[in-house]
Amino acid sequence: KLGSACAMEFNGKCFTAPSFPEPHVWNACDTSGNTTDADDLAFMSKYGIKYCMNSDKGTNDYWAGAVELCGGVDKMPDESDLTALAQLLYPSITVASTGTTYCPKDENNNYTTCRETEKALSLGFTSSSGTLTASEAFYVWSGVENSSDGAYYRTFDPTYAGLYYNRIYGNLLAVCLGE
Repeated sequence: KLGSACAMEFNGKCFTAPSFPEPHVWNACDTSGNTTDADDLAFMSKYGIKYCMNSDKGTNDYWAGAVELCGGVDKMPDESDLTALAQLLYPSITVASTGTTYCPKDENNNYTTCRETEKALSLGFTSSSGTLTASEAFYVWSGVENSSDGAYYRTFDPTYAGLYYNRIYGNLLAVCLGE
């Protein structure tokens, strides 16, 4: 579990530095996200998880790993927190709370870069390559579970910010509520 130090503030809340979680491995989830396995049920109860990951998706659940790292779904950002973070990193546009918000287009009809990469780096965000260049995206998990297939995360691309869902991606960062 991560420490509770405040590394950044957004949406009036304190969050820890970003970290890549290890996946949680489910023992016996069915395709509906249900289980009768005692260890699976105990894990779900301890961390506030509604569904184990759909077995059609495999057993490595990176979102559940992020939940464990943070200490529960209630210790992770929600969609409004991630929208506030996006607004902080894309100050020249108004980021929508759902869907995808794109940066303005240039004279050739291409989306411009409007994410402030230096600000993202100063907050500790990185891509799965271990760096963050002006052309790389990074992704942050929320604590909002929407099904056995997915939990919300936000993409922070240089040219857009979008809200999506899945549970199997290993290249997403966890930020946890701090003190």
